[in-house]
Amino acid sequence: MNTIKNYLDNMFLGLPETEDVKRAKKELLAMMEDKYNELKNSGKTENEAIGIVISEFGNLDELADALGIRQVVDNKSDINCVTYEEAEGYLEDSRNIAPKTAIGVFLCIMSPTFLLLLLGLNELGFLQVKEERLVAAGLAVLIGLVAAGVSFFIRYSSKLEKYEYMQKSVFQLDYNTEQMVRRVMAQDEPAYTSAVTTSVIMYILSPLSIILTALLLNSGGASIISVVGTLTIVACATYNLISKGGINNACQVLLQQGDYSVKTKSNKTFQIISKIYWLAVVAVYLLYSFTTNRWAISWIVWPIAGIVFAILKIVTEEK
Repeated sequence: MNTIKNYLDNMFLGLPETEDVKRAKKELLAMMEDKYNELKNSGKTENEAIGIVISEFGNLDELADALGIRQVVDNKSDINCVTYEEAEGYLEDSRNIAPKTAIGVFLCIMSPTFLLLLLGLNELGFLQVKEERLVAAGLAVLIGLVAAGVSFFIRYSSKLEKYEYMQKSVFQLDYNTEQMVRRVMAQDEPAYTSAVTTSVIMYILSPLSIILTALLLNSGGASIISVVGTLTIVACATYNLISKGGINNACQVLLQQGDYSVKTKSNKTFQIISKIYWLAVVAVYLLYSFTTNRWAISWIVWPIAGIVFAILKIVTEEK
């Protein structure tokens, strides 16, 4: 039944939510459900029943007069239709590009670790080098890793630019295409769930090295080095999540779920806020960390930023 409801939602995309349209949608859903139950009771399988229901009631132009919304349908705004081949190509490209994008993110997260390691070893007395030289060497590696990470983004993300309209604009899928996407999503679900579970556990455990160092060792150098351990765990968890999440994310885009729902796409205010917000969070994190050298606590910016972002999303959607 969820398939029928989702298909019905796609049929009414682009129509204004007037009382007549809401009534027509409710009536059509009732007719589709009655036909579906009749077919199921006659011995048809679920897929057969859904296919017959959609073939009989899936064309809104043919039903517009009977539903009393002919004028509304004739004035319906144009909605792009994503073809089976486009959806299949997007899924395949997403599967191949996700691990490369994950490498770029991994390099960016790991970029400050060499600098922190040098400073920590110097603080502990293992290196007899001027701090200025250590900072210069660490910054050189940091910039190099960030540049390498960005090169991965530019090189591989450009291959997905032709599908960018799917993330930003409302579109339709035909029945066969939607079923194909749902099958792919169901097949990928165990691997994606496992990746999410593993990464979440790693995120939770990541501050452990900082906490234990602060409790057991009264050493500034050891505290700095403990941040390296935390960042490494976070980088590995993020790599795992992104590399295994390419297909799931692409399926959500095609099915217009989660952050890619029709409601979210229509919320232009939230789209603008989200772009500015995360750039500001990154800038605050790096500025605070480098100016105060308090890496042991600056990581708390990210969970707080995530909570605030969720609140902003709820507020903008309500408005």
